[in-house]
Amino acid sequence: MKKIMVIILISVVALNAYSQVENQVDSKTTKKLTKAQRMEQRRIEAEETAKLVNWMVENKQFVLEANYLSNQYGERQVVSSNINFIAVDSSKITIQLASLSGIGGANGMGGITADGTISQFRVEKVGKDKKGYTIRIMAMTHIGSYDITFFITQGGNADATISGTTRGKLNYHGTLVPITVSKVYKGMAI
Repeated sequence: MKKIMVIILISVVALNAYSQVENQVDSKTTKKLTKAQRMEQRRIEAEETAKLVNWMVENKQFVLEANYLSNQYGERQVVSSNINFIAVDSSKITIQLASLSGIGGANGMGGITADGTISQFRVEKVGKDKKGYTIRIMAMTHIGSYDITFFITQGGNADATISGTTRGKLNYHGTLVPITVSKVYKGMAI
C-alpha cells in the first residue's frame, strides 16, 4: 500500500510541475504575440498618419498648431495650440500669435492675426526615405510679406520659421492637423 501511495504522490507532483512549466511557456508566447500585435498596430497607425500628412501637404489643407514658440536665439515659450497657429487653405494663409491672458493686441487676444494669400508654394521631400517635407511659402498679408519654411515629419510633427522684412524670426513648433479636424480659435484679423 505504501508503494502505491508513493507512486501516486510522485505522479501528482510530476504532473503539477509539468503543468506549471507549460503555463509559463504559454504566458511567454502570449506576451510575444501581444507584443507582435502591438508592433503591427503601431506600424499600421504610422502608415495611416504618413498618408494623411502626404494628403494634407499635396492638397495644401493643413494647420500647424503650435505647442511652443521660439525666437532666432532658441528661447522657447510654451503656448496654447488652439490660439497659436499657421493655417494653410489652398491659396490662403492665416498666421496667428496670441496669449492666454487675452489682454491687448490687435486681434483681441493679446496678439496678432494676419490673413493673406500665398504667392509661392514649393514642396520638397527630404530625409533618407524621402518621407519628410520641406515647404517654402511666400505670403502677402495686410501687415507685410513673409517667407515661411515648414519642416514636417511623416508622423505629423512640424516646425515653421517665419521671417519678414525685419531682422527677427519667429518659430512655431507643434503638430500638423487637417483643417477639418483643427479646433483653433481665430481672433480678429488685421
